Amino acid sequence: MLKKAYCEEFTGKYSASIRLAVALELVKKHKFTQLQAARTVKIPQPLLNYVIHGKRKPRFLDMLLSDNRALSIIENLADQIANGKTLSMCDFCKALKNIVEEYIASS
Repeated sequence: MLKKAYCEEFTGKYSASIRLAVALELVKKHKFTQLQAARTVKIPQPLLNYVIHGKRKPRFLDMLLSDNRALSIIENLADQIANGKTLSMCDFCKALKNIVEEYIASS
């Protein structure tokens, strides 16, 4: 049996919530439009709109937004993106891996 790499599992489970958290930060703090933020983080704009208006609640989004350490990382990464830096999901995975693992262990 071949086991999936950690990054495959991580991005499969958490990438949508991470991208949404960054998009929300871009809209709120950096005054991006929903469309700009959605395109920047590669998510559908209607999904971002549903989350903003409370019509959808992705699985791990609340955890990311309620954990001060995760929120600090998301804010920092959103700042970098707003300043024109191109980041990969590897940057997010490396930064948030321990926080997500702690959350899973405590659940």
